[in-house]
Amino acid sequence: MNETSFAELKKYKDQYNTDYSIGDLTPTVCEINDWPVPAQSGGTPVAMVVDHAQRLFGGEGKNEKTFIYCPDAIGDIHYKHYPEELKKVERLAGIKLLSSGVMPSVTPVCFGTIFSGASPQVHGITQYAKPVLTVETLFDSAAAAGKKAVIVSVNTCSIDMIFRKRKIEYISTRTDASSRDFAEKLLRWYDYDLIVCYSTDYDHLSHHTGCDSEESVTALKTCVRYFEDFARLTDEIWGKYNRTLIWAPDHGNHPVDEKSGTHGANVPEDMLVNHFYRIKAGEK
Repeated sequence: MNETSFAELKKYKDQYNTDYSIGDLTPTVCEINDWPVPAQSGGTPVAMVVDHAQRLFGGEGKNEKTFIYCPDAIGDIHYKHYPEELKKVERLAGIKLLSSGVMPSVTPVCFGTIFSGASPQVHGITQYAKPVLTVETLFDSAAAAGKKAVIVSVNTCSIDMIFRKRKIEYISTRTDASSRDFAEKLLRWYDYDLIVCYSTDYDHLSHHTGCDSEESVTALKTCVRYFEDFARLTDEIWGKYNRTLIWAPDHGNHPVDEKSGTHGANVPEDMLVNHFYRIKAGEK
């Protein structure tokens, strides 16, 4: 464990009185899959997730397939404002982890931490910029374990850019709908061990029309529907495998005025997110 990363992630957990950090995702996924943890990670495997997986899988059984859905900018504030929508995700998943983010609470900084377990000071993205990360990431861990991984995301978004130069595959799309459809094709036609699918529409629309505009809320509801789709599809297609489906946003947001929203501040609206885990045992 990297002590600098651990201390920086702990600082935000202490500030927001949370048990979990967004930096815990990568070590948790590595633990349940038996993959090596990135060297710069300061996150902690979530015992609740690991114990639940071990009970479901039995003995030395490990997770075999992982699907991570990343809806941008949907934070704990949206769980409070739109419980009828976000509780659909919670009911499907079963495990809800209120997690603290990192500063600045912007997309490349946060996803850099989510998929490396490293704090911004360590992974090196400390502002809104999209350099290729040089630290080890979850994608390096999957490749080191001999697993096949792919990222599906809108062209030139943060996830599409900062995790390049790994021994994985990349699919760059023009729309969230295309990303969702490509993810389904990958599930149906190919044998991936790790699929990451990203949606940008809620974040984009909230910046330009407001956090709670009709357009933004429609995009939020679409993210929930995509998660429902991925739950159904992973059960259908990966049914024989021990599998995990994760809802993993990067940050929340807050209004500037009625027609625009933003994020990046050290405030609960931006810094608190919920990660949801849906773990299922394969039907052998």
